[in-house]
Amino acid sequence: MSEIVSDANAIEPIGMQYTAEKRESQTAQSIASSETEKCEKQGHWSELPSLPLEKIYSFLIREDQVNMSLVCRKWSEGYGLPSVWKTFRFVLTESQLSMEACPIMKFVQKYSSMFRHVKVYHVFTRKKRLIKTWCRHFIEFLQILTNNSQLISIEFGGLPRCPRYIHNPNYVNICTVIANFLGSQHHLKRVKFYGCYFRLHEGVELLRKLIQNNGKSLTYLSLRGYVRYDPMGEEQNSNFAENLPTLADLPSLTTLETDYTLIFENLVARQCTALQTVKSCQTLVLSKIILEYEDRMIKMEDFRGLTSTDWQFLNMLSPNLQVELIIGTGAQSRRQMEFLIVPNMPVTRLEYRYEAFEMRMEIDELFCHLLACKTNDHLISLDLLWNYTVQDLVSPFIPFLPACKKLKYLNMHIRYPTNVIDLMEYWLDNRPEYLEKVNINIWDIEDDEDYTTLKNLTSEYVSRLELIGMNVEVEIDYEVTES
Repeated sequence: MSEIVSDANAIEPIGMQYTAEKRESQTAQSIASSETEKCEKQGHWSELPSLPLEKIYSFLIREDQVNMSLVCRKWSEGYGLPSVWKTFRFVLTESQLSMEACPIMKFVQKYSSMFRHVKVYHVFTRKKRLIKTWCRHFIEFLQILTNNSQLISIEFGGLPRCPRYIHNPNYVNICTVIANFLGSQHHLKRVKFYGCYFRLHEGVELLRKLIQNNGKSLTYLSLRGYVRYDPMGEEQNSNFAENLPTLADLPSLTTLETDYTLIFENLVARQCTALQTVKSCQTLVLSKIILEYEDRMIKMEDFRGLTSTDWQFLNMLSPNLQVELIIGTGAQSRRQMEFLIVPNMPVTRLEYRYEAFEMRMEIDELFCHLLACKTNDHLISLDLLWNYTVQDLVSPFIPFLPACKKLKYLNMHIRYPTNVIDLMEYWLDNRPEYLEKVNINIWDIEDDEDYTTLKNLTSEYVSRLELIGMNVEVEIDYEVTES
């Protein structure tokens, strides 16, 4: 038992990093009592069979797993079961980074061959010493995985803060280690990069390595905040696209989640160009593209843009394709709409956040463009946020909603004052046939009397709409001000 206690004391820091995870102790206790009643009567908990022991471990957070491993030798052995180490999170707190030796590396060395799902997160800090320490441990961690593990999924989050505070050779070393790791894996199904912001050249090389070795197995790929936006950089004008894979190199990919970047644009455009040069091409199982555009992060002037022809060929290649488009903009620009939303683009979910307070783009301009592109033929979910006051909600919706034969979900976030009551009145006489759920959020109400009146009216109309089969919820954001 002394050896077990020693391991437990050493692993205590790794246990503490999981304290925020959801506890499911009651479920674990239920499994234990139902499957081990015989052992309990005999008083031999140490003889608990491996299967229920493994299930109990799977419900516990790491800290409780450590405590459970101290009960007896059999349970200590259970701590080394594959299910206990199937999922691993590489997250180091500041206190752990301040230690002389990394508290988790001993257990990574011992159990990494059992890892199947790994999540890597960098906890934000501005202390350069801690950032360098984290990078050193991260490199060691990936090197161990490269030699010992064959994962099913990997997630990298919050890496950009490291390159900003370390020297360029170390940044290149980190990219090299990630590339070597991706090159060592051959069964990855889910890969997610979030907020890593690699330089374009490194980003392309990492993607090439990933797809070269896991292209046939990869089903989900997320590239949110994957590369930096550097319009003045020479790399933007380089021939990086020549090294990019094509969608045809991902025959099992069903979901692609990405920002609008040069990588995404060329990934699609090059595939469509290739499709035009051959008479036939095997169709892909790609069924969903989640695409986000933030004009605060990038400018459309630096991109070629995907045309309706590009989307036409992509639809031929992926017949079941659906696009979820998320747009955050503060610009009064019809050109921006025309750049992002084009005919033949199968947008089934549109989230449009117009965040400017001063400039205005009227809601009917958006709806007219959607109708012109026949986006209404595909649209299932529509989410609108307007930071300025929309005085007339009824007129834009009259021609648009009846044309959306598949629209089921409508969410609106509107600044007060607004004539939302008139819109609800219109729906009483002209119920949208396919609409299943409507959520309306009204904010920026400053007057007590306005709030009370609006609250009473919306409650009345929600009840009346419910009688004709419409499911409408209205939320009014109002903060009581002290007089």
